[in-house]
Amino acid sequence: MGNVKYLIIAAAAYLLGSLSFSIIVCRLTTGKDIRTYGSGNAGLTNSFRTMGASKTLLVLLGDTAKAAVSVWLGGYLAGMPGKLCAGIFVILGHVFPVYFGFRGGKGVLVGATMLLFLDWRIFLTAFILFVVTVAVTRWISLGSILGAVSFPISMQVLYGDWRLTAVAALMGGSVIYLHRSNIGRILRGCENRFTFHVKPQIGGREDR
Repeated sequence: MGNVKYLIIAAAAYLLGSLSFSIIVCRLTTGKDIRTYGSGNAGLTNSFRTMGASKTLLVLLGDTAKAAVSVWLGGYLAGMPGKLCAGIFVILGHVFPVYFGFRGGKGVLVGATMLLFLDWRIFLTAFILFVVTVAVTRWISLGSILGAVSFPISMQVLYGDWRLTAVAALMGGSVIYLHRSNIGRILRGCENRFTFHVKPQIGGREDR
């Protein structure tokens, strides 16, 4: 029964994760594919830059909800290991969505939500690092990378279980790997800096 529980958690989390709300919201409200605009990434930052704040709020709510439900289900069925299993597969679904040609986002918002439902202390550590980094550099990618680095460290400090830490390191490392192009641009000093003053690149259906 133990293995069956994890299969259920993995399948449910992956399918929920594959609901890429940046793609869904963009298609429903503009008739376009967000992956053909901006950075080409189906994530929250590109949503804000290309669709504006109001549509991005819908993306935020949708992606947060799918991660929250996945981690809750994992915890309900199998405790902390179940939460981690759900976290892995909801992020996999977000990055490689089965409904959208396996081209999704980088999993930062989904991962942050997973941390919140996993352990608020782990989330708070990553969140503070993210906010301070973005406030100083205005590089969201760097804040996301440092938040990912903090995950396995916090897990080991709080739980002292190297198996859980190894899973956390794998997940954090995956987020860093997905930001490899951002790392290159940061090193060259040409990474885009975040600003609230952006003009949406995508209009409504009437603009098609």
